[in-house]
This record gives sequence, structure tokens and C-alpha cells, in this order.
Amino acid sequence: IDNSLVGTLTTNTFEVIDADITGNEEVSFQSMSSEYYDRTDDSTTTTITFDIDTEHLYDGTEYTLDWQICDTEMGYDCHSSYGDSIGGSGQITFIATASGTHSETVTYTDPGISYEYYDSVADEYGYYNGISNNSMVFNADLHVQGVPLDKNTSDPFVMGGELSQYSQIYEVSNVLKNMNVDVGGYFYLDHNNWYLLEYTLTCNLYEDGVTTPADSISLDFQPYDNFETFSIPVYDEYDAVIDGLVPTATSGDHYVECELVRDIDNSLVGTLTTNTFEVIDDTSNQDDATVSVTVNMHPTESWGTVVIDAIDLDAGQEYTVNWVVEDHASGTPVMMMQNDHIWVAGNDGTHTYELSFHDLADTTDACITVVFSAGDTELQTVSGVCWASASTADGDGDGVYDKDDLCPNTSAGATVQADGCTDGDGDGFDSDLEISCGTDPNDATSMPTDLDSDGTCDALDLDTDGDGYLDADEVVAGTDPFDATSKPANALPTCAIYYSLEVDGIPTTFEGDAAIPALSGATAQAGVDSLVPPVITVPKGSYYITAHCIDTDGDDITVTVNDVTMGPIAGEVSAGAIIVIGEDVDETVDVTISWTDGTETLTAIITVELDGDAAPTSIPGFTGLLASLSVLIAFAFIARREV
Repeated sequence: IDNSLVGTLTTNTFEVIDADITGNEEVSFQSMSSEYYDRTDDSTTTTITFDIDTEHLYDGTEYTLDWQICDTEMGYDCHSSYGDSIGGSGQITFIATASGTHSETVTYTDPGISYEYYDSVADEYGYYNGISNNSMVFNADLHVQGVPLDKNTSDPFVMGGELSQYSQIYEVSNVLKNMNVDVGGYFYLDHNNWYLLEYTLTCNLYEDGVTTPADSISLDFQPYDNFETFSIPVYDEYDAVIDGLVPTATSGDHYVECELVRDIDNSLVGTLTTNTFEVIDDTSNQDDATVSVTVNMHPTESWGTVVIDAIDLDAGQEYTVNWVVEDHASGTPVMMMQNDHIWVAGNDGTHTYELSFHDLADTTDACITVVFSAGDTELQTVSGVCWASASTADGDGDGVYDKDDLCPNTSAGATVQADGCTDGDGDGFDSDLEISCGTDPNDATSMPTDLDSDGTCDALDLDTDGDGYLDADEVVAGTDPFDATSKPANALPTCAIYYSLEVDGIPTTFEGDAAIPALSGATAQAGVDSLVPPVITVPKGSYYITAHCIDTDGDDITVTVNDVTMGPIAGEVSAGAIIVIGEDVDETVDVTISWTDGTETLTAIITVELDGDAAPTSIPGFTGLLASLSVLIAFAFIARREV
């Protein structure tokens, strides 16, 4: 605006050199002979030969090539040079000829791996200036009298490499006979790979003392940098594409050993070995287990109760009954109802399950098919048990049969519509529901709200905004329970403690009352602190103590009950151990339960106390001993549960 000098910047003094160049000089590398080179050690010296080409040179001009070996970043660049290391760089000077091209062959001698050492004479530490294992390139700079003209790098390659000490394989829990063994962990390499080399991880299942693996699974990896996780079974988006390892022995100690092999030279990079775990033979008689299926008709209301009796069950074994009821009246079966029932057998070897079909639609030919399984093994299918259903059952006495009643628990004496529901103000909401939700059943403008549209009104919803965090936890954490975008940074797992008589088996569903209610996520530590020591009072007998934990933000959870560990598994996990308590010895036994989501870890001590005044419970097969027994079974539930 006023043409005033604001300031001045001045370069260094440089020189214009009298030398002829074409201005188009180029330097390049021929392909490397390999993508991998072993390292120099006490017995072997490694050399690498590579060729550098130059072209478009000026005839008669003296050129200089400076080369050095470099760590590469992302597999294509010279990230940091080892030019100061022993033999890590060199300089070549030549006179260009009329051809305009020139090639040089360079032999690089690997000095070995850099390391720290102790000089006992000088009583001091020194450092050997070698080169670390890594992905490398050679770099070349072409210049005339120090003036740079062009530079380039060779193909990337890897020098050496081992498995880092930070690699880990997760602990493996005991398994039942006929169950697969799941294995997971992660490996660190001591160098970045940048997708250069391929590796094969082979996990072998060994029975203790046997050198031939019982089963083996191999996985292929080409790490981007120096870290890779692995998991067996391997899942695609929907299902397992590679199952777990399968034991051949029916019992005994086992372990899994995973070997990481570099494919290019078939060299062992490192080995990871699990803990020793046990294959438990508590299914030795499972082929003898059977079910019988019968139907009993109600004497006056024309509906059937199907009774499924199972016998010859093995204690600790998980059994499943999958059932489906179909209408055969038209000749072509039409599905009417289906579900499953899962339980863990107790010590008495029997189990009875009843299905009351008081709300089944009318048909002259309803037939049930039952598929009975032990674990993953199908034992028996029963079909052809049929009955005629014309149910007149009316459980809530509202004048609408159960089979037509959409509100089967209306209040006594309530006036209902044809669907069995009350709606006194005609606003589309059942009157009993409105009462539960705190709105006026006689005011059409007063209707329940449902912020997260999950089908539970806000007044009854423990997670009003549907963000996966309980309202109580959000209040403690200082976030807004009515804003789905406002969430605690990390929710601790919510855990509840259950117990059941051993004869009833480990719970497989957790919808009933817990012996110790859920220690809620954000308030878990306060909950643990307020229950020191929590006490469960029982008569003598053997019991499953089960911890069932859910992490609302989907973190991996690990749960341990005494010495029994399950996890890490995402979202939801349960672990249970059996204890025996008798009245002729000490009157209490402590059970240690700990759980973690990888960020927070909590531990609670549960005291199981004998009630001497309670009637003794006869448990067949157990004497009056106080002991912690080995685990019969532990369950992992991967799917998250709605809260």
C-alpha cells in the first residue's frame, strides 16, 4: 500500500559449479534376489548383492553414487539410514561414457544385530553398532560434485526376525469330552513387516506325554506392521468357518502349542504354549440317555400338556430338547409353535420338562417333534405324538380364551375387548399397562412414552434412552440417561451371583432372582464394598456357584470362580464351580469371584454358610466333606442380552 520494505531474508552462499549434465539423469535398482535375508551370526556371514543402474548421463562427466541401507516405513521409503553402522553405506565414483548408462554391483555384508554388551576390563557398558531386525531398503543418491541429481530405493526386503516376548496366548479352560478347544491370542514380531512376508501359524493340540498332536489347525498371516491377533474357531460375518481343535482322548491333561513359521524359508519364528488344561470325561454314558414323550389332555378344557422325561443322564452334561408343534390337519404340516429347553444334568440322572399348550390354536391334529441332544451330539428324535386341540382355557378369567387373548394377565373383574385387553379410554394402550406405566387409563390424552422405542414404557425401562447403559449407572457416571449420545466412558461389567443344588445343574438362563443381585456397572465397586463379605446361607449339600456378567458396552469379559476362568468373551459370560458343604466339618466355605473388562478388575468373596437348623438335603453320591471340587462345566454366552 505504501511500497515500504518490511524485511529481508537471505540464503546461504552457494556455488555455481562448472560441470556438464543432461538434466535428465536417473538412478534405479534392479530387482532384489529375495524378500528375506538371514542374519550374520557367530557361524554364518550374510552378504547381499544388489545392482544400481544409471542412465541419461553426460559423456565424460564424473558422477558419484552414495548408497546406504535404511529402515523402511510403509515398505517403500528410506525412513532412517544405517549409514554410520559397520558397512552400512558406500560411495562409488565413475566417468560417464558415450552410452549414457552405467551399472554398479554392490555387495553389502551384514554386520549382525546391534546389541548392548558389558566390558569387564573397562567396567562399563558398550554398544555394538550393528543393524536391528526390520524391513529394509537400499537407498542411492546420484550427484555431481555434491549437487544432487536423482535418488531411488530398492525393492523392500526383511532382514531376520523373531517372535517378541510381548506375544501372548490366552488361557484355555477345562473342556468336556466331545467339546472343541478354543484358542486365541496375539503375536508381536520384533520388526515391521509391511505386508512383505507371509507367515503360517499352526496350533497343535497335544495330550500330555504324547508327541503326536491330536488335532492341528493352520492360519495364514501377512502382517501390516508387527502385530497380529488370532482366534480359533475362525468366524466370518455370520458363522464359524474353522472350528476349534478336537481332542481324541476322553480325559486327561492337554495343552496347545502354536508355532509361527516364516513361509519364504520355512523357518520357525517362535512358539506360544497354553496352560495345561483338562479334558473331563463326564459324558461317558451319554449314548444311554433317552427321552420319552407323552401328552395328557385336560379333563374339561380340551388342551394338551406334553411331558418329556429324560433318563440315564450324566451329571454335569448339558442337554438340549428342541421341539416343534405342527398342524397336520390339512396333510401338509404347518408350524404352530417351536422353542428349545436347555439344562445341565444333576446327579440323579433324570429330568422332566412339561409343555402346557393351553393357548394353542384349534386343530384336530397337532403333533410335536422332539430332538434330544447332549452337547453338540444328537441322541434321539421323537415324533408322531399328536392330539386334538380345542382349548377353552381362560387363565385370567376375562371371558376370552387364552388362544385368542393378547393380554393374558388382565386384572380380575376388568372389562375387556375381543382380544382380551382393556382400553378404557380408547387410546390404543391396555389399561393395566397404563396403570403400570403411570398414565391415566381413563384419559385418552394420557399415554405412556417410550423414548427408545423398545416396547417398554419409560416408567418401566431401566435404560430409558436405549444406549446400553442403565439409568442408575448413568446417574452415577454423570451422563444423561435420557440422551442416547451421552454415555459413560467405560461401563464395568454387571455381575450377579446365583447358586443351585448340584442335582438341579448349572443355570443356563439367568432370568430368576439372583442370590446376590447384579453389581451394576458404574457402581460395581461400591456394590462390592457394601457386600464384604456377602453371605449365602444353605443347608448341607453340593452346589453350583455361578457368576453371570454382562458388559453393556460390549468389552471382552473374563470371569473367574475359584480357579475356574471363562473368557475373554465379548459382551456376556458366565462361569460356575461346584462346592460341597457338610455339617460335620467347618460351617463355611469361601468362594472367590473376580471379573474384568480389560480396563477395570473387581473381586468379591462369597461366603457359603451352613444353616444347621435347615432340614438336611440328601445328595446321592456325595459324602459329608467340605471341599472345592474340579469344575464339571462352565458356560460362555457370546450374544449380548437386551437390558
